[in-house]
Amino acid sequence: MSDVLQLTLASLRHQSRRFLAPGLAVVLGVAFIAATLVLTGTLQSSMRTSVAGHYAPYASVVTPKGDDADSPSLPAGIVDEVSEVDGVTSVDAVRESWTMASTPAGQRGALVTTGTSTHAPGVVEGRAARASDEVTLSTATASSFGSRVGDEVTFASGDDGSPVRAEVVGIVDVADHPVYGSGTPVVFTTAAGVTDLTGLTGWTEIDVRGGDEAATTRALRDALPLDADVASTTEASDDLVSRVTGGTDVLGVLLTAFAAIALFVSAIVIGNTFGILLARRARETALLRAVGSTRGQVVRSALVEALVVGLVFSAVGVLAGIGLASALVAAGNAWASNYFPTLVLDVPAKAVLLPVLAGVVVVVCAALRPVLRSSRVAPLAALRPDAAITARSRAGRLRVASGVVLIVLGGGALAAAAASHQVLPGVLGGFLSFAGVLLVGSVLVPWLVRLVGSVAARPFGPAGRLAVDNAVRNPARAAGTTAALLVGVTLVSMTAVGAATAKSALTEVIDAQYAVDVVVQGDDVTDAQTSRLAGVEGVAGDAAVETTTVRVTGAGERRDVQVAALPPGIDDVVRDPSAVTHPATDEVVLSEEQALEAGIASGDEVTVSGPRGRAELTVAVGQGMGAGWLVDPTVLRELDDSPTTGAVFLRLADDADVDRTVEGVQQVATQIEGSEVGGGAQVRQTHTETLDLALAIVLALLAISVVIAVVGIANTLSLSVIERTRESALLRALGLTRGQLRRMLAVEAVLLAVVGTLLGAVLGAGYAWVGVTALLGEFTDAPLVLPWSQLLAVGAGAVIAGLLASVLPARRAARVAPAAALAAD
Repeated sequence: MSDVLQLTLASLRHQSRRFLAPGLAVVLGVAFIAATLVLTGTLQSSMRTSVAGHYAPYASVVTPKGDDADSPSLPAGIVDEVSEVDGVTSVDAVRESWTMASTPAGQRGALVTTGTSTHAPGVVEGRAARASDEVTLSTATASSFGSRVGDEVTFASGDDGSPVRAEVVGIVDVADHPVYGSGTPVVFTTAAGVTDLTGLTGWTEIDVRGGDEAATTRALRDALPLDADVASTTEASDDLVSRVTGGTDVLGVLLTAFAAIALFVSAIVIGNTFGILLARRARETALLRAVGSTRGQVVRSALVEALVVGLVFSAVGVLAGIGLASALVAAGNAWASNYFPTLVLDVPAKAVLLPVLAGVVVVVCAALRPVLRSSRVAPLAALRPDAAITARSRAGRLRVASGVVLIVLGGGALAAAAASHQVLPGVLGGFLSFAGVLLVGSVLVPWLVRLVGSVAARPFGPAGRLAVDNAVRNPARAAGTTAALLVGVTLVSMTAVGAATAKSALTEVIDAQYAVDVVVQGDDVTDAQTSRLAGVEGVAGDAAVETTTVRVTGAGERRDVQVAALPPGIDDVVRDPSAVTHPATDEVVLSEEQALEAGIASGDEVTVSGPRGRAELTVAVGQGMGAGWLVDPTVLRELDDSPTTGAVFLRLADDADVDRTVEGVQQVATQIEGSEVGGGAQVRQTHTETLDLALAIVLALLAISVVIAVVGIANTLSLSVIERTRESALLRALGLTRGQLRRMLAVEAVLLAVVGTLLGAVLGAGYAWVGVTALLGEFTDAPLVLPWSQLLAVGAGAVIAGLLASVLPARRAARVAPAAALAAD
């Protein structure tokens, strides 16, 4: 072992504490990657095991070829054809189709299926369905529907959606099924029941038992028509695994992207750490060079140091990631045992090797630049005080110029993305402009620190002024310290502002499409029933809509339709009054769907005949209200002098519990003949909850990057305290108290954190606006929405993070006696 290598290892042993902070950053990033790989591997492995068990008894699988909507199933007679093929011993035919169900919890989509005999779900309550008007529900579906054994569920059957009722006779457990156990709302019934409830008469899959898998598959392919797709069970298993785990693969990619962000932030922290350490050891390095060590030996020594740090902390990160994944798998099995197949922890080799490799590469690459820079300094120059790269140096001017160019190019791409509503230029512009901001940081960050410090540090007197000077003393170091936090805060702000703006835009679109929160339709709603609907907790306003049935003649056709007249106070009930089309006295208003179904267009003349009279009206296409064709109230009275209340529009209070309120409305509606409940409240809530959940998940994942950045601030401050030991001692000797020293370091940390947060919030809001405009600009012109509570929480978090980051360094600095520090070399 060479003397230089021995010296490197000795240095690592004696200075190991200084690598704890960057090591923690590596551990967090590597653990993130390891946990992601273990989780995706576990999900895929468990799914493959489940799928293999599902197809184990069979030799071949027959399904419809292609995705043609006109022929989504195999013909009914194909079962007999399959049974007669040589080598086939028996078949299990599956019939299943999607439909809508009216349940106690509202409208729900559901997969209605016969299931398969070899994977029959276990009955946990009641019994299996035996007749076409009986159904069994999975435990997850029963919970979603709000249904119990003995309840009735109404299904929309066939193309016309005619209602068909079925009784719930049992609850079954499908958690271990590879498809039905994925959380999909699933309803089991007989083959005739599937036809009655959905209108489907063919078969969607035929599972075939036979002898040799390959021979049976070949025989079926030769015997069956071209519109039937025949696959071996091995091929069918691979295809099903691919389809079922498609979401898992996407999840893995997304989690890996967040892990990459965490590692990028870690790289910034590590680069900063090595830069400070190497600058502090410049005299030591110069002495080694003076006594005969070559530049190559010095570089190799530092890189070996980085390699050891990367290996050790990456190994710890992998162990932490496996532990985290194990805990998540256990929690998932406990929480979702009724919804998904049981997961068995699987740690593939790549979950160990790739994270370690990523961690080592990140550490070595992050250390490479400061190592090479320090090795270029001549021994005699290194024995003098270090001259850091500044904006006035040649390298500094080049970095700033490059940053300005990237900002201009990125800004142009962002503007193009917003104008053309294209995402790709926006992504490119975001990367270029952010890289530019990082490059000009050595100029921008000190300027912002002085600007903010001139106000924020003033109340702290001399300690505040010293904190500002210390924070900007080394511009490159200040920029590097805030860069780590800048990455995390920019992404957090972008996500928060983007989600708030997207939520506003989607709400605007939903309010236009579903202008009414809840619509209750019935054959004849009485005043007492209307009052009970209005009295449901959570209902803030109501409007009774009068309707009548008329005969419409026009475009060569006659048809009976329901027409309605909107009451005078309708604008107080709808979410978006501008979306309501009020017909003139010579108009009838239809929605686009109603006009298409009737085969008429805007401007057509129709004759409307009612019980009392008739009217010649012009068709206008506008916003339908879900209560029929719209006419003016005076026209309705001309057509029928005693119309009935055919619908009641309800507006919910802004703070209403939507599900509970709709459930209360549905309970009242059961007393109304022919009642149906619809509206946009639950649609709006579903979109809002989805965005809120996505936002919470993304922010939680980005929080890891912010934590790493805070570790970086604390690390930089700790190393700076060590560098400034004699300076701090001199200040103490001149009268600076321990409290003032602590305040000085706290203000310094908070200034760096606040500047990184302010800059990140501005960049994040800008990127969010461009992103939302590029994605949704063609559909809505919703303005930028700034979630002030969340942004202020980020700001408050930055102040707290800065204070916490300064605690240990300040304590260490304050405990050193001035005389001892001045005596230190």
